[in-house]
Amino acid sequence: MDMIGRLDKSLILQGIGSSSIWLNTIEQANAPIGLSLSLQNDSYLPTDATSFYLKGVPVLNAFTGAHAEYHSPRDTVEKINDAGAEKVVRLMAATARVLATRTEPIDYIAMEKPGGAAVGRAALRTYLGTIPDYVPGNIVGVKLSGVAKGGPADQAGVQSEDVIVELAGKKIENIYDYTYALDALQIGVPVPLVVLRGEQRLTLTVTPGTRE
Repeated sequence: MDMIGRLDKSLILQGIGSSSIWLNTIEQANAPIGLSLSLQNDSYLPTDATSFYLKGVPVLNAFTGAHAEYHSPRDTVEKINDAGAEKVVRLMAATARVLATRTEPIDYIAMEKPGGAAVGRAALRTYLGTIPDYVPGNIVGVKLSGVAKGGPADQAGVQSEDVIVELAGKKIENIYDYTYALDALQIGVPVPLVVLRGEQRLTLTVTPGTRE
């Protein structure tokens, strides 16, 4: 469970493609809870679960989405959706109970790694202050649910709902392309950032920073 305190419209469950049991197991566990779920097959995730997946262990990651207060003192307790977090925990506990009563070990499905770079938190050293929308639908690029106030992206003029399609000359079609492009940036060195804003295609200049 990686950031489950901001449940809004739906709970994002990632890693569904890592085992054939997840769909039925989740449906069974969620029946008495009734959460709206967004299921994502990808198993190479920018979170700790990927370390297990790379060792042949099926993974399941629960996530309620990024937000503008992430990694900032503005992320205060009153913003937590307590009732939503309780539902998420109930779902994950019910899922764990289903697994614990199985007589057979769960199967592992090897998925092709997107792109060629490493996946994980190490790829996020540079900081732009963008907040990806992890439930964007069939969009080519990375749609943003917001930008951190005062961050490099905000200073460059990037806005919520923008769709990033190019960064530092690299075409961005999905979150993996974006992660790899971020990894290649240098802190303090300005780069072009191309976004779609409605019908407009805008080229902005962003200077990567660091969280530290």
